[in-house]
Amino acid sequence: MSFSKVSVFVVLCQIFVSCSQKTLRVVCIGDSITQGKAKNDSITELSYRYYLWEKLDSLGLDVDMVGSNVYWFNENKTKRIKLPVSRHTAHVFDPDHESWYGIKSGEVLNGGFTHDDILYAKTFEERLKNYKKPDIALIDIGGNDGEKDSLNANENIKRMVEYLFERNPKMDILLSKSNVPWDRYINHSVEKNIAIVKQKHPKMKIKYVDLASGWVNCVDAPGTHTFDWVHPNPAGQKVMADKWFKAYLSIQDTEKPIFKSEISVSNMSDSTATLDWLPATDNQFVAGYNLYVDNEPANYRYNDCVKSIKQCLALIPQNSYVLNDLKRDKIYKVVVEAVDYANNKSLPVAFSLRLK
Repeated sequence: MSFSKVSVFVVLCQIFVSCSQKTLRVVCIGDSITQGKAKNDSITELSYRYYLWEKLDSLGLDVDMVGSNVYWFNENKTKRIKLPVSRHTAHVFDPDHESWYGIKSGEVLNGGFTHDDILYAKTFEERLKNYKKPDIALIDIGGNDGEKDSLNANENIKRMVEYLFERNPKMDILLSKSNVPWDRYINHSVEKNIAIVKQKHPKMKIKYVDLASGWVNCVDAPGTHTFDWVHPNPAGQKVMADKWFKAYLSIQDTEKPIFKSEISVSNMSDSTATLDWLPATDNQFVAGYNLYVDNEPANYRYNDCVKSIKQCLALIPQNSYVLNDLKRDKIYKVVVEAVDYANNKSLPVAFSLRLK
């Protein structure tokens, strides 16, 4: 083979390799739910990271998980646990991440903390510069920030988002509505926070992912998603991964869901009514439904074991909902809308409701 033919062959091979597999760099930012946990020589909390990586890897992507932490919580630093492999491709899991058990948002942002006997002296902004630019960032933080810290936590999260944008203006940022029920002080601010940073940075690509929707915290409830009300069990880890994955697949989606169902009302009592509707459709995935009563959000999720306890606003995952705290003979304006994983909202369906 001549030199010129060899050169052409090499170039064609390089083109084929570069076109056949795209590198996707992913950073997962969070606390214990993101990090996961080890005990002795085994992983006791694998975390959603593995199942998300497995789904992305199965798409044929070269998935590069990035971050300044490579360990599960309590992992032996001198005798690392054998990394799990994909059940579909046999590729070895990439464990890099940006999360720490018990961490608060301010510590992630400002650095200077010691975790699992390792000092993380650098700030979030400085740590970001130590690894390759992420293409996508998943943020699920705030579970260790109390109600009194919620204002600071929201500011910390907005600063993290801005540092991510500065690091890579083309990055897709996915911000969670947390599945930790007492995070409502942060969850209820997520859409507002996104609007604020988008106003400041119009080209920022940021969306929310509602992890609270359909989540079962109570360990005694059927189909529970947690070991202990907080940390996801394998079923919960897979549910989280599935939601992040659908959000990734929907990044370019701009089509609204189609929702034209009539709303039926049944089981009316002195203070409650059950609403039912036919499911919406979407070109990608329907994430759930928002519900408004007299222009106020009303799609609260309730404690799975004590049904009377409100937790936080979350998308309704099914095609029905029980409205509580209604008054007889009052006319309510009720609106239902479908939402997809790109945060596109359908045209609303509105009707009047009156308990007789």
